[in-house]
Amino acid sequence: MSVYCPPVQEHENVIRASLRVIEGTHYQRADDPHADAEQQYGEEQLALAARALVEAVDRKPADEQPIGWSKDAAGGGV
Repeated sequence: MSVYCPPVQEHENVIRASLRVIEGTHYQRADDPHADAEQQYGEEQLALAARALVEAVDRKPADEQPIGWSKDAAGGGV
């Protein structure tokens, strides 16, 4: 078993999308008429990035996945 290393691009996309959501949640201007739409868009991008990361980890060989990670595990996976 080797040390788990996440798929780099997908991992960075999750971080980038998370920071966008945080920025919209904590630093949005009260007078911005598009703040709600930006927040919703950021949350959608985060969900898509998270799904892409899960799919990328699923594509890795079993010995390169995190301990306990199995899409075939009881309960529907991780």
